[in-house]
Amino acid sequence: MLNYSLFPVVKNPALSIVVDYPGTDAETVENTITIPLENQVSTIGGISEIRSTSEKGKSLIRLDFENDTNIDVKTLEIKERIETIINTFPKEVRKPRVLNFDPNEMPIAVISLNATDSRSLGELRAFADSIVKKDIEGINGVSKVTVSGGKIKEILISFDIRKLNSYNIRLADINEAIYFNNRTSTIASVEEKGGLYQVRLKGKFSKLDDLVDLPISSPDIGKSITLGNVANIQNSYRDEDSTYRVNGNQNIGIYVYKKYDANILSISSEIKKTVSHLSQDGTKFDLLYNQADNIRNTYFNLICIIAVTIAILFFAAKKKGNIDIPKFIGTILSQLILSFLLISFIHFILKKDFDLLCVLSIYLSFAIWIVFYFNFIQNHTIDSIGEKKLLLFITPSIPILFFPGILLNNTVAVNLIRMAIMTSIGVLNNYIVYKYFYQNLSTNKLDKFPTIITIPEKSKTQSVLYEPQKNKRDLILNFLLIIVPIVMIFALIQSSKEVYFNIEDDRIYGYVELPADSNFEYTDEIVQKIESKLVANPNVKDVISQVEPSHAFLIINYHKSFFSSDSIIPSLNQSVGRQNPAFCYFTKESDLGRMKEVSLDIVGQSHSDLNKSVPKIANLITNLPGIHEVILNFKQPRNELQLDLNNRDPLLQNSEIGSFLRTVVQGSVISKYNENNNELDIRVRASKEFRDSEKQLNKFLIKNNSGEFSSIGSSFTQRETLSPIKFFRKNKRPNLSISVRTDSYNPNTLLKLVQNSSQTLLNNNERIELNHRIEKLSKSNTNFTVYIILILLTCFFFFIIYTESLKTSFIYFCSLLFFYCIFASIYLIIFKTYDIGFHIGSVIVLISLLLHILSNFPEIKRQNTIPINWDFYLVAIALFLPLLILSTPELNVFKKVFGLFMISLILSRFLLIHFNFRFANVFEKVLSTNNISKISGGKNVRR
Repeated sequence: MLNYSLFPVVKNPALSIVVDYPGTDAETVENTITIPLENQVSTIGGISEIRSTSEKGKSLIRLDFENDTNIDVKTLEIKERIETIINTFPKEVRKPRVLNFDPNEMPIAVISLNATDSRSLGELRAFADSIVKKDIEGINGVSKVTVSGGKIKEILISFDIRKLNSYNIRLADINEAIYFNNRTSTIASVEEKGGLYQVRLKGKFSKLDDLVDLPISSPDIGKSITLGNVANIQNSYRDEDSTYRVNGNQNIGIYVYKKYDANILSISSEIKKTVSHLSQDGTKFDLLYNQADNIRNTYFNLICIIAVTIAILFFAAKKKGNIDIPKFIGTILSQLILSFLLISFIHFILKKDFDLLCVLSIYLSFAIWIVFYFNFIQNHTIDSIGEKKLLLFITPSIPILFFPGILLNNTVAVNLIRMAIMTSIGVLNNYIVYKYFYQNLSTNKLDKFPTIITIPEKSKTQSVLYEPQKNKRDLILNFLLIIVPIVMIFALIQSSKEVYFNIEDDRIYGYVELPADSNFEYTDEIVQKIESKLVANPNVKDVISQVEPSHAFLIINYHKSFFSSDSIIPSLNQSVGRQNPAFCYFTKESDLGRMKEVSLDIVGQSHSDLNKSVPKIANLITNLPGIHEVILNFKQPRNELQLDLNNRDPLLQNSEIGSFLRTVVQGSVISKYNENNNELDIRVRASKEFRDSEKQLNKFLIKNNSGEFSSIGSSFTQRETLSPIKFFRKNKRPNLSISVRTDSYNPNTLLKLVQNSSQTLLNNNERIELNHRIEKLSKSNTNFTVYIILILLTCFFFFIIYTESLKTSFIYFCSLLFFYCIFASIYLIIFKTYDIGFHIGSVIVLISLLLHILSNFPEIKRQNTIPINWDFYLVAIALFLPLLILSTPELNVFKKVFGLFMISLILSRFLLIHFNFRFANVFEKVLSTNNISKISGGKNVRR
């Protein structure tokens, strides 16, 4: 089945190594797991960047590779490297996982689950975890599913420390009793009558009373007591540390992520079937966001535009009167359908998505075809053999002109070359269909006879290409020919560079950040205020929020309109206002959004030094002109209670102290409990009165290896300290990053400005550099200048190859160069951005100019003037005006490409100028005489 998508996903080859180390702090994770793994895998070839994050209980290492890297091979190589070091990790470390996904990837679907009856959020969460999640994960192409919100049910065992001490029972005794009495295992095999039978011991808890009556040995009283004597066992809910809301109402949120090459439309259909199947009395599913809908709506919009285009062509042909309408419309439909089928078949064979670039290639093939048709075929400027020769010359030139784009962005260039090849195929298809469908079915017998062409007199109102110029005018034009390219290069250097695909959909991502020590209740209170302000904004449709301690992630769906696309983020900022101490910012998750938020990495030698210098640098950048916002991409260190061991008790290990305190304060999951086919955690934790404050720590007694109890408070000294929540590293060095939102600087200019301004704030061995992804998106001005020179030189070589005359080619090239530089300068000065639309449009303009110049200059042109062909403009308007007017924001690239194409057609009548050079004067006379001889055939003709 052929996959359909919007623009291609420009995704860098990357792998992520995830390692869980439960119960450890971020610093221990970094020293024990992250740094050794970085050292082990960093020597693998093809790695362009290594980034790592170490946080409580988890290490995440992301490896970015060069574009041509075979990820499957690298995955095996990384796993081999990990195997050589895994034995040196502590036994509590879980097996590292090598994953082929981007942790920053956004979901393709967001589903909301809520109750229409009295069912609690806890029951809904259990339903989502045990059934909905598993069913959606089973859909082909889904990489992962995450569930958020609601209350997670668990079995809570709250023990009384004083009772444990009085019965002389260790906390480890309770944990072992629960763990070893809640297992099902195969213990032996028995042979009977030639058969082998497995003997299984089934010992899982089936009801809460099994836990209440669980015996625990007490040496001091000489008998066993039950767990219920020293602890309270009950069904409970995990402490609330996250929530999910839609427009302020609590729901269960289900986020669906896809694999890299998965079919979004197929996944979407399966999700809808699954949700429909799972819907039952009392539950309601809402598909709040579905990326597939965006794709369907965009292609439906294209179908409507094509239908309107064909209708306009029909009425235009009917009004013209002298056109065979069935044959005319039949030809266009045949060209369109055959191009679509050819391109679809090629992408199916190559296992590539059929995306908007494929549709763009069909449109571009029609644009080039009408230029070719009206300049050569309709005007009979060349014969049938000449048509084929020119066509075989121009079709390879399309992908060749896109090839130098590799200098700017390799992955984008590859996709544009694919589009250019499809465009060439479309042009050839259009010519073949015209020749063997339109002309062969023609009822006009006069087409069989040679066309007699006369040379019209020049009209004073017509544009004259080969009008002899006065010396003074020649000097001015020659001077402008030097100045105009310089102006264009200057405008190019000053412009922002955004050569990448950008999809503007109807959602904004919001991030709410609070101080690192903010608890869940306080964070949730602040976020609810922000939600209420956003919902009140008339541009907003839905606000989906996922709240965690000190952090919240928002998805905002807004109403699309032509004017709101660029103003929506300022509108949201105005609605929210300041919410101190919270910091709230919004962005569009696209390459354009990332470019508007330039990410800078500050790399150093020490995490503590970076935590001091980076906030100062951020404050300095905030005061620079043209800067809207500066965002810290990290949490500043938070206050924490640190316990420093005073002495070493040979009868009490440090790990025992840590395990004891962790279980007492936050609890430990010891085993699992099955309830109605739902798997619940069994959590052991001290009763609430024993964990109200840090003062309680001094009252705890812990049993050592000799069976004696001692106060745990005597083993350590308490002190408050600052501790980072996460440790970040870039290419094996400590790193912190900030994002700067600005529309006044391109990334390279901003980097130089920040580097010069913050020299005094940087510590030794600290430096500021662009984020690797931003650096890939933003190439240097030198590359863009070289690219422009290369494509213009390519056009010059095309002229040489086709005309086989260096002098003629030079004249042609000067006309093309003059027009293109004026055209590009006007665009870059007005819009100040070299974007993907201009990148594609300018190449199509060059191809159009090539055809236009070849058709209107001597040797293949039998007249000295350029008459305005109104039929040509009528067809061009009919083909592209509906696209310019009716297209949605997803088709902005189309609008820009064909808007530039239409403007170039108009300007070419005024700016396509012939340049006179000394060496060309005699050549023109000889060439003109030859042309007259060829046309007249030695007979008298009117000159």
